[in-house]
Amino acid sequence: MKPPVFFLNKIESLRLRANALTELRRDISLPPERDLKPEQWEALESQLNSTANQLTTKLKSYADQFMSDQNRPDVRVRLVQALGELEMDITQSFTFYDTYMDVLTQRLSQPIGSLLKGCDAIALDGTRRGFLADITIPPVVYCDRGFGASTCREGVPLLANTPNPMQFIAVPYSRLVEKYNLISVYHEVGHQTLMKLNMVPLLRRLFDEQLGKAGAPAFVRALFANWVRELGPDFWAFCLTGMAQTCSLRDVLFLSHEQATYLTTRLTHPPGYLRFLVSVAWCRHIWGRGDWDEWEQNWKQNYPLTRLPARMQEAYQTLERFLPVVARIFCETRFTKFDHKPISGLFSLEDLSPTVLKRLANEAAIRTTSFRQQPIGVQLAVFRLMRESRQTSLRTLDTAMTEWLTNL
Repeated sequence: MKPPVFFLNKIESLRLRANALTELRRDISLPPERDLKPEQWEALESQLNSTANQLTTKLKSYADQFMSDQNRPDVRVRLVQALGELEMDITQSFTFYDTYMDVLTQRLSQPIGSLLKGCDAIALDGTRRGFLADITIPPVVYCDRGFGASTCREGVPLLANTPNPMQFIAVPYSRLVEKYNLISVYHEVGHQTLMKLNMVPLLRRLFDEQLGKAGAPAFVRALFANWVRELGPDFWAFCLTGMAQTCSLRDVLFLSHEQATYLTTRLTHPPGYLRFLVSVAWCRHIWGRGDWDEWEQNWKQNYPLTRLPARMQEAYQTLERFLPVVARIFCETRFTKFDHKPISGLFSLEDLSPTVLKRLANEAAIRTTSFRQQPIGVQLAVFRLMRESRQTSLRTLDTAMTEWLTNL
């Protein structure tokens, strides 16, 4: 019997490529100080091994079923169809492999690799609330193009039947230049944690009900219920960094007037103009008067609503009128799942006292042992406030934060 050389070569090629899915760790060879944690590799390799096993099992089945009769025209057609479909399956599976190859090979570069490892520590810190760390694979942070940070949550399908084994968070390269705004990593972690806590649908219903009781018109209730998907993660970051999250938002959301005030019911992101004011409302609700009062005044001067059409001005004025209610809902609503405590009860807001943060926000304080013993969120908040005061040069601050991130 003449050997079916083409089909044998094709089967061997498909087998080699399917098995290559299991070699990601060897192919990247990250240095120990920048490597993933064992539990991260376990989750990732489990997904890749499972995919490779499914593909090789299919391939073996096709070979057993069709190869002995491959000279028959009808069998040959079925074999070509089966191997052709498997070719596409393997190609698609390598999209998953390539995604993590792109994410992880950044860690081979220095100093980016060490900085990303520090960002991982920030992300992991954001999950350490209640039992969340016990049921969450630590997130991975990488750099990407774009305006702001973004995320793909754990469990979200990257491909059909291929769930993402761990959350990965993309930060723009510019965030590694302005490290004091890495507070956005906590926001992205908030997307993951609030979903794991099953809080999004609960918060949406809560906002609709509580704003309705406060007399808010239907459009206000609908908008804030829709915006919970972004305001919830903002609040998570706020509970980790306090007033520093508020002033960081001013940098991140500083856009043109048209972009900052664009209002639509179709987007889950609230307008930047209003999103910043919600964070101000949290500061005011928890700590009363403070620096945020001046920030708010300047913000409104930068984005005068008088430039908007009359109906849009009226809509914004109505929305702003209910910001204290929004702050109260976030800060005070107690939940059975949190032992009848509010979301903020998962955090230590006393560590984020504006007085404490501002007292630490200087070059001498950040070099002390007591500073290094503070929670990571507090330390990041202090760096953000040092940038705000402008008493430390940007070069000095960046040098200090580079050392800090590398040692986290």
